[in-house]
Amino acid sequence: MTRSLLAALLLLTSARCDCGSSRPRGDRDSAVPDAPSFDSAGRDGSGDTGPAFDPFDPANACGAATIETEQIPGSLLILFDKSGSMDDEVSGGRSKWDLATESINTVLGSVSDELSVGLLLFPSGGDCSVEATPQVPVAPLSTTRPLIASTLAGTGPGGSTPAFASLQAGYRYLDTLTTAGPRGLVLVSDGGETCDFEMRDAVMALVETERLAKGRLTFAVGMDYADNNLSTIAFNGGTPRVPGCLAECTSGSCLDEGDCGGAPCVKLIDTEPGFCSCENDSQCVMPQTCEPPPVMLPCTGLPPSICAAINADRCEGPANCCHYNAAASDFQAQFEAALDEIARRLLDSCVFAVPRGANPDDFDPNNVNVGVTFEGEERTVLRRGDDPAVDSWNYTDPTNESLIIQGPICDRLLMGGATVEIVLGCPTILI
Repeated sequence: MTRSLLAALLLLTSARCDCGSSRPRGDRDSAVPDAPSFDSAGRDGSGDTGPAFDPFDPANACGAATIETEQIPGSLLILFDKSGSMDDEVSGGRSKWDLATESINTVLGSVSDELSVGLLLFPSGGDCSVEATPQVPVAPLSTTRPLIASTLAGTGPGGSTPAFASLQAGYRYLDTLTTAGPRGLVLVSDGGETCDFEMRDAVMALVETERLAKGRLTFAVGMDYADNNLSTIAFNGGTPRVPGCLAECTSGSCLDEGDCGGAPCVKLIDTEPGFCSCENDSQCVMPQTCEPPPVMLPCTGLPPSICAAINADRCEGPANCCHYNAAASDFQAQFEAALDEIARRLLDSCVFAVPRGANPDDFDPNNVNVGVTFEGEERTVLRRGDDPAVDSWNYTDPTNESLIIQGPICDRLLMGGATVEIVLGCPTILI
């Protein structure tokens, strides 16, 4: 889809709708009836329980002039794991670091210069620290593309995995941006949190708050690694990979029983991920099943109880997690596909500039309505609401300079063949 296919028309008026006025407005036909007074739900106070009024109906005297507008491309900050495990080989004798950095350069080389992208590597040293400012600040790709490539080329893997702290730093940085389009993070990691796991609940709540309060999307990409944390980040961040995925999914690894749906998490090293053990299928989270270990480990010198634990049956099968995961069998291709989909979602966004009309001083953010018309269909007048899962619209931030169309209708918009109309003047219809 090209952005030109999603041209939007703005129905503007130079002043707010004089709801309840006894005089026709502007150059409208004097036969047009008086505009009634509407409440916040779009009702006319008559007790009618039918559909809300149509702010695009000329009879409601809400606007006449039209101008064109475009989608506003987004800003994406990549939180990229450079911990020591990134030096592990994946396929063909090449490390995850080599393949992943090559993939980032490939994807960013194919995306429009209009997308703004930045890069924050973690950890910032060999420990659990995270820089407050990205190594490459968010800016249009025409500027940051070569900087990201040179930064990755001059860096190597090493250190722990402060993934939670990187999310916190990323959100704080997004607060400093002044771009009007959608803002998002993508956490790219090949392992679980190893620095401060006690932050988990607070960080997962923060991810959800950033989405609900600020409209920010948070993506997660596992590099041959799937776990409960990355899945919950994607779910809470409004970016589930597929409908019906499990926020609290299980996988071949775990950090505690919560990653196993309550079944035991067996860890050989306390600070490293283990596996979900089981005695029968009912202890595994569907669609996984209880299977014997692929290889029986030697138990020389180990107590029988430890030997039994490390060779116990385990939950295996598709984890149905909500985040993207690049498996070792086709690591580079899957990783590139995930990054490409994420980048284009921020580029071809459902965010539009909000006009101020001929007299910007008269603009009232409570007198804005949005309609979407698909080819061959009647116009759909959207209500304003906070739930991004419902067909609706909302302002992207307190400045009211841009709005986002949300819910399943956004996916249809991104397929093209639609017209977006914004009309100023009559009270906003709310959910």
